[in-house]
Amino acid sequence: MNRTVRALGVFAVVGLLAGGAPLLADDTNPSQDDKDKDAKKEAPAPATTDGNTVTKEVTATGPSGKTATGQTTWTKDGNTITRQGTFTGPNGKTATKNVTTTKSGNTVTRNATTTLPNGKTATSQNTWTNDGNTVTRQGTYTGPNGKTATKNVTTTKSGNTVTRDATTTLPNGKTPPRKRPARPHARPHH
Repeated sequence: MNRTVRALGVFAVVGLLAGGAPLLADDTNPSQDDKDKDAKKEAPAPATTDGNTVTKEVTATGPSGKTATGQTTWTKDGNTITRQGTFTGPNGKTATKNVTTTKSGNTVTRNATTTLPNGKTATSQNTWTNDGNTVTRQGTYTGPNGKTATKNVTTTKSGNTVTRDATTTLPNGKTPPRKRPARPHARPHH
């Protein structure tokens, strides 16, 4: 039985290689309907550049015909990059996000503000400092409800060992317990 199945498999491969390949190639050619559909698709708009500013606009149309749009602009000024984005969903509601990233020596600072369609804002500030083999990140996050959480992470490389120490402080001032790594369980022997 095994030899018969193997022989049939070999014959199928030989048949495809000998005479079936042109048949398969014909199947991969797009039909006129497919060509018409592809012609109706909008090509994504290329990014435009004006000096130190790059702007990208995107429009997506869903199956219901509703559209969502987005426009993002990046501007570089020395060691600072500013990104401004506006996003309008298919429901017509708009959100914005503004991010400023600045590099100064061994420190990178990123400030972000997101404004939701209801007008409420969420903000974050992260600072990364590289000191030899140690990178320290300090982050503060304030949600649209006005509550703030912080996260501090220190990552150190020593030879082939990387150590990461992280502390998160929740808006209520508490620090969540650290998750313990999963321990392997002994398998029962039968």
